[in-house]
Amino acid sequence: MFKINLHKKVLGAFLLLSLVPLMLLLVNSHHSLRLVETLLRQRTTEALDTQAARALELRAEMVAGEVSDFLQQVEGDLRDLSLIKPDQKSYLDFAWSHARSVWYRRGTNKNPIEVRERILLYHEVSFIDPTGQEKIRIIAGRPSLQLRNVADPLNTTYKNETYFNKTRHLGNGEVSVSRLSGWYVSRDEQLQGAETPLEAVLGTPYRGVVRFATPVFREGKLSGIVVISLDHRHLMEFTQHISPTKDRYVVFPSYASGNYAFMFDDEGWMITHPKYWDIRGYDPDGQLVPAYSQETDEETINAGRIPFNLLDAGFIHKNYPVVAEAIRNGEQGVVDTTNVGGSRKIMAYAPIFYDHGDFQKFGIFGGITIGAEVDNFHQPALTTASLIRKEITNYLSESWFVISITVMFVIMAAYRLSGSIVGPLLSLTEGTREMARGNLETRVEVSSYDEVGVLADSFNRMANDLSLRQLRLLKTLKALRRSRHEIIRERNFKHTVVENIETGILTFDGDRKVTSLNGPACKILGVSHPGKATPWHEILSDWPEFYPGLENAFATLDQQSWGDYVSLERDDRQLTYRLSLFPLSFRRQAGWLLTVEDLTERVNMREQMSRMDRLASLGRMSAGIAHEIRNPLTGVSLLLDELHDRLIGKEQDQLLIQKALGEMERLEGLVGELLHFSASKPMLISGDLTRVIEDSIFLVRKQCERQGIEIISHFDVGMPKLLIDADRLKQVFLNLFSNAIDAMPNGGELKILASRVRKGIQVTVIDSGCGIEPEKIGLIFEPFYTNKGREGTGLGLSISHNILSEHKGSISAESTINQGTRVFLLLPVEDGGTIG
Repeated sequence: MFKINLHKKVLGAFLLLSLVPLMLLLVNSHHSLRLVETLLRQRTTEALDTQAARALELRAEMVAGEVSDFLQQVEGDLRDLSLIKPDQKSYLDFAWSHARSVWYRRGTNKNPIEVRERILLYHEVSFIDPTGQEKIRIIAGRPSLQLRNVADPLNTTYKNETYFNKTRHLGNGEVSVSRLSGWYVSRDEQLQGAETPLEAVLGTPYRGVVRFATPVFREGKLSGIVVISLDHRHLMEFTQHISPTKDRYVVFPSYASGNYAFMFDDEGWMITHPKYWDIRGYDPDGQLVPAYSQETDEETINAGRIPFNLLDAGFIHKNYPVVAEAIRNGEQGVVDTTNVGGSRKIMAYAPIFYDHGDFQKFGIFGGITIGAEVDNFHQPALTTASLIRKEITNYLSESWFVISITVMFVIMAAYRLSGSIVGPLLSLTEGTREMARGNLETRVEVSSYDEVGVLADSFNRMANDLSLRQLRLLKTLKALRRSRHEIIRERNFKHTVVENIETGILTFDGDRKVTSLNGPACKILGVSHPGKATPWHEILSDWPEFYPGLENAFATLDQQSWGDYVSLERDDRQLTYRLSLFPLSFRRQAGWLLTVEDLTERVNMREQMSRMDRLASLGRMSAGIAHEIRNPLTGVSLLLDELHDRLIGKEQDQLLIQKALGEMERLEGLVGELLHFSASKPMLISGDLTRVIEDSIFLVRKQCERQGIEIISHFDVGMPKLLIDADRLKQVFLNLFSNAIDAMPNGGELKILASRVRKGIQVTVIDSGCGIEPEKIGLIFEPFYTNKGREGTGLGLSISHNILSEHKGSISAESTINQGTRVFLLLPVEDGGTIG
């Protein structure tokens, strides 16, 4: 029977003649517009990036020009001062008449406050006679009585300045200009515990000067030298607030973002920067701190003593020395760099032209750089490109919409044309949908003998085959699910055991690479899970104390396990770990299993229990001895006193008796200390800790005044009341104040600070005395340990330790030789604590 292909005859011909050309046209238009879009975005991005780079360069050039004009203004001020008669009043008037506004932050790290304040332009103004002796010296707007002979550089502020010797050989009207001088500020000094310079409001600021000097001649002879010292903060004002973002100016830039500016001198030294530890400076001996370089040792880097010199910074990024050399040649431009923090940025630079004093060699004072983080730099171009893409996409969407409407009309026409022909196909389609929904019992009835009839018959045979296969698949799937549940249950059990034990577990392959480690191991070692097999030296790079034992174990381990205890020190804490290594295969060395246990708490607990046992035994013994000695001691003292009265006229014998009585009084004081050491538990009642501290300060204030010691105290407002024994705590504070006073025989500073912390109230007692040797700091709380010789009993701090322990608190100390000692007391706030 002749069969007619209805699909090809009706729909195929219609769609081929109407839709295919339309779709080809649309696809070609879409492709062409996308090519235009790509080209347009590329050209626009290049143009905007070039414009942004030029704007950044022009801004650097403008700031460099402002600095150059400022230096000329300072030089003009120096010449004006040289014409003034050198007397103290005139110099004071000059100092106070030259001031500029400074924008900075103060307050706390958590609550910084922006301040704009006018400060003196010149930190120091002085007149020096031809021999180098200072005749007038104004510091921070105040006359100084400390006049020095600066012909010797050791007598200068920074112990190596030669501005006098350079200036006295100059002719009339010539000017000497020094490079930046200031005490170096390390990373820890600036951060003071903060994470970034942006957060370190309370950090140590950098203070330095640039000295301008000129000789003064009277009747052809040198009569003296005028020196003005430019306050470094005014140089910082030129770069500190620059931001290449839409804000343009900020009080303090974010170093981590890369959006900041800095200034360097003609030798490449950093002289203004958000990181003060990058700025050049001198150590206490007057030596310039060496620049950060590839040769800088790890200890210096960790200590944060790494000033930055662009000429030595090629190992950080190759363009830093390039910029420094370009500035020396008087050039300006734009480069890309990566800072020490890892931020990629675009950096514009421009020279500061100035050719006087130490800056005559290259004719420049230094350079200005303004950096913009790469993503922020490209933001205008990316925004414009995004807008172009959006517009073209909208156009294409509208085109697709029009074509879609056209297609719908074409389909409707085809449907009306072939409605009577494709009826059987609809039945077949509906049957297919039913099968897709999961109804495999669906069958299609078509009575035609054309292609549709053949297709329907094939469809029905396929439905029968699918029904049979579905039954078989369901049985197989049920078995797979049962196996999967068993595997998951076993896996979860092993994972729970390995991840929830306190022991860290690491596995090694045959090449001694770490293949896996559990969560406790990551927590103990402070590492993250490696994405692939990693050499064990890299995983344990922060734990070099583990190396000797593991290397020996790997070299000698065969079928037996290995274990060892390792003691080490981290962050001033003594830590103890137990390492165990086991082979993973008994027949051949296929790998190892390493376990790491942190035994620090156990070891500390044993030591604490041992100390408590010793102190308890000592307390009982002290109480017994004290009670047994006190009564005979009183009797002997009375007899000696009577004997002293009977020896009137025998001065030598009376002197011996007086010495004996003095020793008896010292012995009686020791007995009293022993009784305090073994005293019963305190009576804790709600009280004001601040009042106890103030009462204790009152008792030592006169002694401090006689000894030239300044007392500084600060207590947080709204401190809660605590459960305390006021008399015993007063004894603690008097012990601490007495020790601090003894450590400052020639005067000093005694600070007492009290603040609310997360665990309670912390009291800090700080002196500026002689300090304690590091090897002795751990012994100061032991009974009978003293460094006062015969004047001390060695019980004061031990009693204080006991009193703090009875209050459930703690006491600790840290000290630096020739700088002083800090003692920290922590008293917990009980549930019954109230706000005072």
